Amino acid sequence: MKDFLDELEEELSGEGLQKPSVKSEVSVSTSRKIESTHKIQNQTPVRPKTETQKTTPQRTQSSGQRSQQYKRPQLADDERGLTKYGKRVIQFPETKFFLPTLREGYTRYIPIGWNNEIGAKNMGMIQYGDDILLIDCGVQFAEPEMLGADYSIPDVSFLTKYTKNIKGFIITHAHLDHIGALKNVLPVLDMPVLYGTKLTIGLVKKAIDEVWLLPYAQFVEIDAGIENMTRIGQFNVEFFSVNHSIPDCAGLYIETPGWAKFVHTWDFKIDHTPRLDKPADFERYETIGNRGITMLLSDSTGSTTKWFSMSEKEVGDTLEKIVSEWTKGRLIIAAFSSWISRVQQLIDIAEKYDKYIFLSGRSMVENIAIAQKLWYLSMKPGTIKKLSSKNTSSIPDNKQIIITTWSQWEEFSALQRMAEGKHNAMTIQAGDTVVFSSSVVPWNERSVAGVINKLLRYGVKIITKADAPVHTSGHAYQEEQKIFVRLFHPKYFMPIYGDLYFRTRHAETAVQAGVKESNILLLDNGNIIDFAPNGSVFRSKIKVPIQD
Repeated sequence: MKDFLDELEEELSGEGLQKPSVKSEVSVSTSRKIESTHKIQNQTPVRPKTETQKTTPQRTQSSGQRSQQYKRPQLADDERGLTKYGKRVIQFPETKFFLPTLREGYTRYIPIGWNNEIGAKNMGMIQYGDDILLIDCGVQFAEPEMLGADYSIPDVSFLTKYTKNIKGFIITHAHLDHIGALKNVLPVLDMPVLYGTKLTIGLVKKAIDEVWLLPYAQFVEIDAGIENMTRIGQFNVEFFSVNHSIPDCAGLYIETPGWAKFVHTWDFKIDHTPRLDKPADFERYETIGNRGITMLLSDSTGSTTKWFSMSEKEVGDTLEKIVSEWTKGRLIIAAFSSWISRVQQLIDIAEKYDKYIFLSGRSMVENIAIAQKLWYLSMKPGTIKKLSSKNTSSIPDNKQIIITTWSQWEEFSALQRMAEGKHNAMTIQAGDTVVFSSSVVPWNERSVAGVINKLLRYGVKIITKADAPVHTSGHAYQEEQKIFVRLFHPKYFMPIYGDLYFRTRHAETAVQAGVKESNILLLDNGNIIDFAPNGSVFRSKIKVPIQD
């Protein structure tokens, strides 16, 4: 059998996927224009002022090291049509909206896409003076009522006037609801510099390379495990590690010259025994909190569940018990393709019990290949293979662990194709066991039940987290949320990442942890809040016209 990396090289080479010729779409002259400084010919918006000379972001190095500057590519005016960076781009509707004037010394925050939904279109912005900093850019997969659509992306129509003011794009982690819309939004906003951790950058590169934007993108890799400030425009940004369901996830500390100090937890939980990441660093969180936090923005996904979320170690112990006792049929593990720590757990178990792992689903194969290349995964040669009839033919069924992609939004995920008998490499059969090592996204229970019912018709055994602890949440429950509130002890608290019900429950938890009820900020997408240098907050009556 071919080695796993040989198969992945074939998979990632895109056989059967024809990329357009670079020469046919990006001429030499166009490339030169992209690299040249953009000359302003048309009148630009007054609010915020447009700079005639760009101030490039600088990363603050430790003493003795020189600061490094990062420049982003720019387009000449005659390239600002339907074609940018060698490809046709989405045209957002024109808007006459201008951001209200920001008073001197004030700091502005606007949620663009992470409120009023769960796991969808996560995006926000911070403004100081004329500088804008963007955070995340996720996708929402189509829901049943979104007829004719494959997915939905954040509405950045109002930002197209301010591309020269965007100093950077911070990416907290590599889940699709945080990076999935970058391929659509980056060219519209003239390719801002992207900042993120090593694995996050690796997966972002894969995503934008699929639409041939990689040659035009620039990245700054940040180590969230080190206390280090990165200068982006007028913003000082520090990444700090948090536990989540994907390795190398980061929270953010952001401060401005206007004395605003924001902490953005993004998706987080508290795990003392994670498989790949380090345990939650309470000492560092407390150190950041002692700087005097103006506002804490925190993940509300687990806000309706009491106590603490379960550790990854307990899930690993359960999966090991299942594997050790399983003697008949194939074991099929359905998981999200980004849950790399879960794959490492299964690699450890397979090697201990002399089993073989087979990967199904393109996103699973690609993510595991990138994680291994970046040294986030370790395995013995031959432990893991791509799922194919040729690779499995010589392996007994009870020696096969098949890890397959399982996305509750995608009609053609590998598990869905298995359930419908449409998978090209295997057929579900009686005696197989399917373990759902994943959670159900709120309001999506019906589609999950539909897949389970189809699988049961084959005579398989189904194991879900209702039967055994085969999955844990990547999001903090109420007691974990209280710990973060107490460690960062902010003046203002903004629950984010959830519809109003989830955010309201999170607000109640924050009040129990010591935040004044009058200092809770419940915002809809497009609401504008400005923070004065003295810490006072002003809610604008003007709202950005964002289409949810």
